[in-house]
Amino acid sequence: MGLKQGTVLRTAFDAYKIQSHRGSGGSGEVFEAEDSDGVLRAVKILNAVKASSVGLKRSRDEFNFCFRSNHKNILPVLDCGLTGPSRAVFYVMPLYGRSLRDCIVAGIPAEHVLRIFGNILDGMEAAHLHGISHLDLKPENLLTNSDGSDMVVGDFGIAHCVEEQPIAANGSSDFPYAAPEQRKRGVAVNGKADVYALGLILREMFTGQTKMGLGHPDIGDVAPDFAYLDWTVGRMTNPEPTRRLSITEVKRELIARGNEFLSIQRLNSLKSMILRETEVDDPFIANPVTIQSIDFKAETLYLTLSAIPPQKWVTAFHGSGISTGLAGHGPDRFVFLGKLAHLRIARGTDPLQLVDRAKAYVAEANRHYAEMAVAAHREYLENERKKHLAQIAAEERRQHVLARVRL
Repeated sequence: MGLKQGTVLRTAFDAYKIQSHRGSGGSGEVFEAEDSDGVLRAVKILNAVKASSVGLKRSRDEFNFCFRSNHKNILPVLDCGLTGPSRAVFYVMPLYGRSLRDCIVAGIPAEHVLRIFGNILDGMEAAHLHGISHLDLKPENLLTNSDGSDMVVGDFGIAHCVEEQPIAANGSSDFPYAAPEQRKRGVAVNGKADVYALGLILREMFTGQTKMGLGHPDIGDVAPDFAYLDWTVGRMTNPEPTRRLSITEVKRELIARGNEFLSIQRLNSLKSMILRETEVDDPFIANPVTIQSIDFKAETLYLTLSAIPPQKWVTAFHGSGISTGLAGHGPDRFVFLGKLAHLRIARGTDPLQLVDRAKAYVAEANRHYAEMAVAAHREYLENERKKHLAQIAAEERRQHVLARVRL
């Protein structure tokens, strides 16, 4: 991109004045910029040549997650926009001074590795619980301002934005953290690819190397007290995705080994850490149904809606308790077909009165549908919390029994 110092990038909400170039990679370049309040921010400009409209659409969920999330280990996206003539996508983030790569190069004391890695696991567990995969995890997009105690995960969605690049089967790609399934075209990739990358990163934090196998040190070779982690890394980097540990299972394994600073994320805190209850991820809450147009012919009232409503919304509409005062013309008499809803009107009935009632029915259906969605979301979070508490209790009992066994 080669932006000069002083270049101003504008969004609908702010303007960002480029101060300096911070770095570049396969997906784009990072600049230090000053916002209108004088606060320094990081601005990442995606490679306009490699970015594709299809990729950007696939990245939408990941970017939206970062806009909404206030999880302490997820790097938030503060703003986004397009550059001038090149129309390259850029997004704005808090500015961090160091990456995990810097920490690895400087050397991480073995006794500090799992505390730092716990930060990364917490952030990625939160993302996976929300159905978000990263697919491009590497030390360069794990950021901190200190020794790693406030490590955050950044660059969600970048893997989707750029055009697919072939990754050599022999691992000679510039992305050594790619899982085997990412090295094949047309193969489904999910969060288990993140687990694979995390296994390599954990090993690298101890050994300084990503390569595995004969001739390359294991964790036990450089930190004997943590030799048990080689088994965990092996399970995380299994070539078969279905046989890899999940992130929560990795945390449980580390907890069982006595690392008290790691804890299974209590899902009753997800309401404030991942999705607030008022932010249920449902398009019909973010964009409620509206009546776009009205027609009346052959004694039938036709409503064209803004979207095809789901069945639960139609049920809420039919169950509206609002009375028309006109027998046979209640909300339960409307027939839905795609975006169209229609009602046969008895002769002598005022259609204008029914139009006003129809607006009230739609508003009531939106309200009731949102209540049902929030209630279902709360129930899901509560069930997940109970499930994890049960898992923790079972693990605690297992450890209690094993601690008393004497052979």
